[in-house]
Amino acid sequence: MGRQVSSARTGANLITFYLVREISRPLVFSLLITLAAMLLERTLRLMDMLTSHGGPLELVFQLTINLLPHYLGLALPATFFISLFVVISKFDANNELVTISSAGLSLYRIVRPMVVIGVMFALISVALFGYIQPYSRYLYREIIHVVTNTAWNATLNERVFAKLGGGLTIYADNVDATGRRLAGIFIREVNDDTEVVTTAAEGALIVNDSHTRLQLVLRDGARTTFRKNTEAMTVSFSNVSLARDFAFDAAPFRPRGKDGREMTLTELWTLAKETPDDGVRAGLTAEFHTRIVRAASLPFLPFLAMAMGIASQRASRNTGIAAGGLILVLYHHVIQLGGSLVERGMFSAAMAVWLPFLLFAGFCMMTFHRSNATPGGNPFDPVFARIENMVSALTSALRPESKQRA
Repeated sequence: MGRQVSSARTGANLITFYLVREISRPLVFSLLITLAAMLLERTLRLMDMLTSHGGPLELVFQLTINLLPHYLGLALPATFFISLFVVISKFDANNELVTISSAGLSLYRIVRPMVVIGVMFALISVALFGYIQPYSRYLYREIIHVVTNTAWNATLNERVFAKLGGGLTIYADNVDATGRRLAGIFIREVNDDTEVVTTAAEGALIVNDSHTRLQLVLRDGARTTFRKNTEAMTVSFSNVSLARDFAFDAAPFRPRGKDGREMTLTELWTLAKETPDDGVRAGLTAEFHTRIVRAASLPFLPFLAMAMGIASQRASRNTGIAAGGLILVLYHHVIQLGGSLVERGMFSAAMAVWLPFLLFAGFCMMTFHRSNATPGGNPFDPVFARIENMVSALTSALRPESKQRA
């Protein structure tokens, strides 16, 4: 008898290890792909911003690193759900769930390691959103402040509008390797009610040793001054020098914590209890509870993925992924809306944030229980069937007449 119990435990452990291994592969792959796609788009925008302000492109790496906790926290729930769904649907299609169930393991026992992974990801999410992201968000904003509030290194990039602060913008069609000899120059200066536009065939940038004064030597150009209620005045020149004083050192960046998203969970909780301002307290409370709820939702995703994965055997896998993605997006926006309502003082956190969470958790558990306890009672079977019928009807309607006649 003891040997049979030990053998059963060993078999269950092997199956658990097999499930975890099968889930880990698509999870890591989809997480890397999702992060790469999200960061690539943001990195391109950062490069464009740094180029327009004349900032060093080396800062792109620092900015991207500080964005990583934010995007990792966003990508984790979706990639976790999709990985579970793909693995479960594959198991069901290959009758592996039937084989595992015949070995004496119920769906509750099969889903247990997935829930454990969800709990681990929930703790990681708390660490990311609760303690790492507030610091990385502040560091990201600090770098942006330095880039946008300091003068650049007295060099220009070709065919880029460099905004140098104080209403000064410089553009050049051609720039040499040093970044200081220019051709096809356009300069715009805005000061109060006056706008001055200068164009020149060529020129050179010269900065003094203390990096406090810039001189721009221009040749063969024109300078047009625009003032309100006054006719524009244009002056041509063959050689002219324009000088500009700069403060190359940015003013110190503000302390961390001006925005609630820059505070850790501990700081949010402490300040929400101590602040006498009801508006500030509502904002801090909303931020605190939405972070906790997003993390607490992760352990319930395996139950939803199990129910949808089993139902996908009777429909296309893409249909299940699309439906699951839609559910997660709607849930995300409901929590976001609830946080906004709490921040405005219209509802309590229990009503606007935790009630949607409880409804979502109950929905996940209900669908899983019905899939496990009731033969043919999977609630997603009729949903997927209707979606498949709608897609088929739409495909037939969009099919060219020539193919229909053939």
